[in-house]
Amino acid sequence: MRNIKIYIFTISLSVLVVGCHLFESTKVSSKEIKAASTWSEKDQSPTFSECESIEDAEDKKICFESTISNSILDFIDQNPLESSESISEEISVVIIIDKEGYFSLDEIERSRKMDSAIPNLEEQLVSAINMIPKAEPAIKTNVGTFVSTKIVLPIMIVAD
Repeated sequence: MRNIKIYIFTISLSVLVVGCHLFESTKVSSKEIKAASTWSEKDQSPTFSECESIEDAEDKKICFESTISNSILDFIDQNPLESSESISEEISVVIIIDKEGYFSLDEIERSRKMDSAIPNLEEQLVSAINMIPKAEPAIKTNVGTFVSTKIVLPIMIVAD
């Protein structure tokens, strides 16, 4: 009986010692994480279904940007902005395309003069961006997952 206990103890100890490598943790440095997270040319930018068949990357980008611009312009044509004063200014609209391909407004870079001239500008832009059709989201290819992206859209506003 004593031999069996020693035998079981020896086997248990052996399994424990051999199996310890399963509990080792691997540290990944923040530098490696940042390198893997940085956008590369291999990663796939967001796109619309009508742009997917385009082979040239630059033409595909132009198609994507044109679809966004045309959607916003169509909304503004149907819902004109009204200004209380003459203004000519370029604003920058930061748009988020989430992991599911939906668009939302992140921020608008504009002057105080623009805020006073067109007080409902942000509301109008939020509505316009919400009307952009759903896109195919960006893909981070080294991990094979959809990711959120941001784009900056410059818009020239001229009111006489």
